[in-house]
Amino acid sequence: MKIIISGLTASGKSTLAKGLSSALGMEYFSGSTKLREFMPPKEFEYWESQKGLDAIKFRLKHPKYDRLLDNFILKYVKTHDNIVLDSWVASWKVKDRDAIKIYLKVGLETRARRVSERDSIDYDSALRFMKEKDKLSSKIYFNLYKIKIGGEDLMPFDLVVNSSDFSIDELRDLCLGYIDKRKRAI
Repeated sequence: MKIIISGLTASGKSTLAKGLSSALGMEYFSGSTKLREFMPPKEFEYWESQKGLDAIKFRLKHPKYDRLLDNFILKYVKTHDNIVLDSWVASWKVKDRDAIKIYLKVGLETRARRVSERDSIDYDSALRFMKEKDKLSSKIYFNLYKIKIGGEDLMPFDLVVNSSDFSIDELRDLCLGYIDKRKRAI
């Protein structure tokens, strides 16, 4: 089984993917972590910082790193079963009909609040970083693949959830219920 979790920054992708991975005894794979391995060393802790934004601007000028990541993910997903992947674009790129694709929606203000708490930065800075990151990331994926990542194109997804409506445990349990129904239907 392959499960792909997509959504914008601070939608809960990584947290949900790790929770599902643990609950289902499956491997967890982070697209963002792998991207940082492919890129030249960049000195930043969070993407939602000035150094993180500089790294995203670098990616916009050097799309080969995103292509490397996406090609790696496509090969990895083809050769691995029982994986939970969090990725911005894999849901559009992976054509495995049995893959379960989940999109997490959440408003900008909620995402900024989450980033503020997670990264220990003030809310206004988090909001500013989120707006800029969303704009730059959208350009990257539209330029590369003509994909609209901001929730405008939800065609590849089996389940779309507003993650701000649920605690992480409730979100995990909701998704586990959906996954169980899908497994039984196959």
